[in-house]
Amino acid sequence: MTEVIRSGSLNNIESIEFEERCLEKAREIDDTYGGQSQHNGEVISFGILGNAYQSQGEYHLAIELYQQWLDIAREIGDRTGEAKALSGLGNAYQSLGKYQRAIEFYQQWLSITRKIGDRTGEGICLGSLGNTYEYLGKYEQAIEFYQQWLTIAKNIGDRTGECLSLGSLGNTYESLGHYQPAIEFYQQWLELAKCISDGNGEAMALSGLGSAYKALGQYQRAFELYQYSLEIRKDLDDQNGEANAWFNLGLVLEKINREPEAMHAFCNARELYHTMGLDASMQDCNHAIELLSQNFVGATSVFWFGRWLNNLSQFIKAGYKQ
Repeated sequence: MTEVIRSGSLNNIESIEFEERCLEKAREIDDTYGGQSQHNGEVISFGILGNAYQSQGEYHLAIELYQQWLDIAREIGDRTGEAKALSGLGNAYQSLGKYQRAIEFYQQWLSITRKIGDRTGEGICLGSLGNTYEYLGKYEQAIEFYQQWLTIAKNIGDRTGECLSLGSLGNTYESLGHYQPAIEFYQQWLELAKCISDGNGEAMALSGLGSAYKALGQYQRAFELYQYSLEIRKDLDDQNGEANAWFNLGLVLEKINREPEAMHAFCNARELYHTMGLDASMQDCNHAIELLSQNFVGATSVFWFGRWLNNLSQFIKAGYKQ
């Protein structure tokens, strides 16, 4: 399960320009007067700039800024700033696919959070480590970190962290093919998300449950869960989530021999992906439509298939004119 988060690039660019000016000013003051108070201005700007470049996908630039932030934080004895800089470095290296390097920074971050008693930061760091080991395919190690995160989240009353760790555990068990434990964690996630009115988390938990039941061959149950997820995505006006839900529904409808409805679902997904400019996802839809059409020919009369094909052709042409 993957969620895509988009942010406005104009705001990020404006933030970068503003923070660069602030950083330049802080350095001018530091050159004139010196001292820790001036370093604090640099630290703030390095952190915000690093985050802004990270959000733009400029990971190498982000790393340079996080490293400078780390150096100054260590120089002035700012343990909280040091932890945040290490977190940024770990996240940037993880985004670059340099997982071992990311783990090194996360381990340093974990050590500091434990020394300064930052339980929330410790939980988030454990989650980041679990996520990185999951990327490496080391699922058992990922589960250990996620389980520690879950324990901390429960102990400190961090309901959001509890939701995220439950979801991560469900996803990892599903990756291992252990579907019953995955369902248990997804179900706990769903109940907690409902309790705290987390609509996005609720939709993701339902999607996870649908995926697990689909893997078990329980297609009707998976269909119901994906439908619930779709309704929430619509209410949230989440186009990407809605498109994913339509696509998942198409896959399940095909399994229960409801080909016309499956085709409708794939076409809805394709239209939304087209609107968002997600070409790879559009190609997935086109491939699913092509495979379904091949199966549809053998089970449908020439007359009805001709009508269906004509409607599909009109839809695709309309899509390309947008």
